[in-house]
Amino acid sequence: MRYAIGIDLGGTNIAVGIVTEDYTLYAKDSTPTLAARPWAEVVSDMASLVKKVVEQNGLEPAGCVGVGIGSPGICNGPKGEVVYSNNLHWENVPLCATITKLTGFSCRLSNDANCAALGEVVAGAAKGCKNAVMLTLGTGVGGGVIINGKIYEGEESAGAELGHATLISGGVECTCGRKGCIESYASATGLIRMGKEAAAAHPESVLNGGRISARTVYDAMRAGDAAATEVVAKYEEYLGETIVNFVNIFRPEMLLLGGGISGEGKNLTDPMNAYVRAHCFGGDRSYVTRVETATLGNRAGIIGAAALCLSAPAAAPMKLVPTCKDYLWGGERLKTEYGKKTDLSPVAESWELSCHKDGPSVIADGPDAGRTLPEYIEAHPACIGTKHKGGVFPVLIKLIDAAKPLSVQVHPNDEYAQRVEGEPGKTEMWYVVDAIPGAELYYGFKQETTREEAERRIADGTLTEVLNAVPVKKGDVFFIESGTLHAIGAGILIAEIQQNSNTTYRVFDYGRLGADGKPRALHVEKALDVARLAPPERPVGPQGKPEANGDCTATLLASCEYFTTRLLDVVGSVTRYAGVDSFHSLLCLSGSGAVVCGANAVPFQKGESLFLPAGLGEYTILGHAQLILTTL
Repeated sequence: MRYAIGIDLGGTNIAVGIVTEDYTLYAKDSTPTLAARPWAEVVSDMASLVKKVVEQNGLEPAGCVGVGIGSPGICNGPKGEVVYSNNLHWENVPLCATITKLTGFSCRLSNDANCAALGEVVAGAAKGCKNAVMLTLGTGVGGGVIINGKIYEGEESAGAELGHATLISGGVECTCGRKGCIESYASATGLIRMGKEAAAAHPESVLNGGRISARTVYDAMRAGDAAATEVVAKYEEYLGETIVNFVNIFRPEMLLLGGGISGEGKNLTDPMNAYVRAHCFGGDRSYVTRVETATLGNRAGIIGAAALCLSAPAAAPMKLVPTCKDYLWGGERLKTEYGKKTDLSPVAESWELSCHKDGPSVIADGPDAGRTLPEYIEAHPACIGTKHKGGVFPVLIKLIDAAKPLSVQVHPNDEYAQRVEGEPGKTEMWYVVDAIPGAELYYGFKQETTREEAERRIADGTLTEVLNAVPVKKGDVFFIESGTLHAIGAGILIAEIQQNSNTTYRVFDYGRLGADGKPRALHVEKALDVARLAPPERPVGPQGKPEANGDCTATLLASCEYFTTRLLDVVGSVTRYAGVDSFHSLLCLSGSGAVVCGANAVPFQKGESLFLPAGLGEYTILGHAQLILTTL
């Protein structure tokens, strides 16, 4: 069974639950928080309870996609850190890293109100809604915002503090130190304060009959007490204004009310719906948000915390199966030396990391085995990383075996390619994995050339006389910017990192015939439209120098607006971090080893490629291997 563990961390209790893929709470347990203790003791108890519920329910740890935690206070989700929580007396607590260390499970974190909102969206009153806002009306006013099915947290997860927006300028002082916050008026505490003030001003009111709570104020109103009726009317005006503000800002499909006061049910939501219809902007002309009561109660936080993992990319590296290509210039080394399993012959290219329609990669193992990488990314778009600003997946990674010379070709830039071909342009980088003695390739022109001369030389077969022929050896690096004429020579095996495009303009092909016995098509006009008729601007070689760090030497091969690529020489172990900004791609050029993340260990060997989703967190490469690491 595939499942996640949700933890609702409170100042009084730690509640831990097993949540299945369909967001059913399968099992639950709890233990006192005893928050006055050092944070490490509290987290140790959390980890012990996680292990207990897994073991007692007979679940396999391998089925767990991670631990999600909803914590009070300010939480930095990407860092997995509780920045500040007055309920727990915590500051800068590395919660996720500690839970992962103690349990072996990957971990995700958000504020507890955010998790409750997500829980209601995936399994509660707002199920099926993509956009929702939740307000919890208790001692304070908590809140969560869900946009396109994901929690909105703001920069460094510090946003969506809905209770601390100003409702009354210069009003009642809030516990946060500011005056007039929503929390001071729309919370149960605010209602109780108004009830006490009304009781003092009206000795005849039944509010003076005992302890005042939110429930007793509403009960007094229902009994016909004039003072209580006035208090409830004013409270609902404050709450109505609060709701209208958030409706005007977000216009969600649904706004949910949770917490103690929400127990009033339709006695509360009916007047709130009427208030929203009467007061929200465009209420008589546009969609009007529905106000409903949250339904999951104390299960919302657990289910929402688990949903942080269930709705996120699998927190494990994924091995990929490439698409192979049998172009006429290819050889057999990708099969005989690099383990490519294909009936094609020859094998010119293996598309190791590809979301291109002409040859997508397939996930080899884990819960998503058999899905194409594009299918996985469509389900989990955050796995690309925040550096990706939309559009197609940005990178395509290949191994290329040139048994014979490739044609002389050129790629367009983004503007031309989008306008003419409807896909991105193509800038690429080559790392020479191997080369026979005397091998060479073409890299730009020897000197500046006119379009007329280039056109003439293409026609008379002398183009290569003015191209820059470069001898190559293993370890050479070439940055092929769009517009640069180039051609890989015979006997060269290359790892290519490029933009996700298959647009190539063939300029010159040595008079070769294709499989159909006819000369292969040239694209001279388009090629000369985009070609830079000059020597390349970048010299041959890596952009950086080797940097040793423990068991790993890393060399920056190339960095541009499209990708950053490093060569890793690992002898032992090295730990790296896949943050939310970018996925990590690992292509093994030699040797073998394993990538370890939490309880997951994925072995690799020469010729294999792994995709590590953005947000995966810390992982370790073990073994004796040379790999290419690509990020955005």
